Amino acid sequence: MAEYQLSEADRLPLPASYLTEGRQLGLSEPEQQRPFAHFFEPTLRPLQSPARDALLAGRVPRELGLEVDDVVRHLSAPGYQGLETGWTRTRGGTLLVACLTDMPGVTAAMWDWWFGWHSTESARYKLWHPAAHRYSGIADDRSGDRSLTDRQRYIGNVSYVDEYVGATYTRLAIRFFDPARLGFEDSPGTTHICARVGLSDVPVAAGWIVHQVRPTEDGCEMRSRFFLGHAQVLDVPPHSVSEPLAGRVLTSALGRGALAPVVTAVGRSRTPDAMGHDLLHHCASEMNHLAGFLPALHAEFRDFP
Repeated sequence: MAEYQLSEADRLPLPASYLTEGRQLGLSEPEQQRPFAHFFEPTLRPLQSPARDALLAGRVPRELGLEVDDVVRHLSAPGYQGLETGWTRTRGGTLLVACLTDMPGVTAAMWDWWFGWHSTESARYKLWHPAAHRYSGIADDRSGDRSLTDRQRYIGNVSYVDEYVGATYTRLAIRFFDPARLGFEDSPGTTHICARVGLSDVPVAAGWIVHQVRPTEDGCEMRSRFFLGHAQVLDVPPHSVSEPLAGRVLTSALGRGALAPVVTAVGRSRTPDAMGHDLLHHCASEMNHLAGFLPALHAEFRDFP
């Protein structure tokens, strides 16, 4: 199974705003004064038809599933695979969610810019999904270093986000890493955004995220894959989680030995089938919504730190 390697950002304290900033849906009065606030649209764009159909169809047969160790072969093959939009439970118990989003007028480079730009403040994150996103902070704010590429701003960094997935309020730590670690190779006009996702309260990872953005005749398409249920205790410092005492217990020798199997088991049980439906709806909504104005946002703010 793929292994996650801790980065320097994993060991940094939580962003200062994490414990002090209020949470709300929609832009606060100060956020409404941000120069990009005119891109905030509270009404989501309608879902694309493959997502609507998949949500109505429900869980598909497990034979269509795959594990994270197969994702490179799966996404590197030409054309499309059996499950591009939908969700299932694999033979190994992993909850797999797949979502294909067509994005006319958008490029892979715009998505690399977005992942390097949006995490520094909640107002930017709320543009993406106004009905679900409440908070965002970044472990290592690299926005002021103009020598970095867009990818260097988010790869090896940790994005802390609070959001709803369906009706479930989640506080997440999204740990981005180099796609080459999974085996992806660079390809012109294509990018892969890879992350280990878990909780921000305790040092536990719960799944993997892979987004492939590849060119089409009129823009690009995003092929998203979520692999949930792969729980792991991460050896990060207590100041990197909001519940430091729980962090100390879990990362102690006793905790790793006695509690690690429990964490793994809970990781499976905390990913019910309903999460497949809700996460598919969430991904299909946010990716389609942002794609509608990403070219204009990028053109106006690509040089704005």
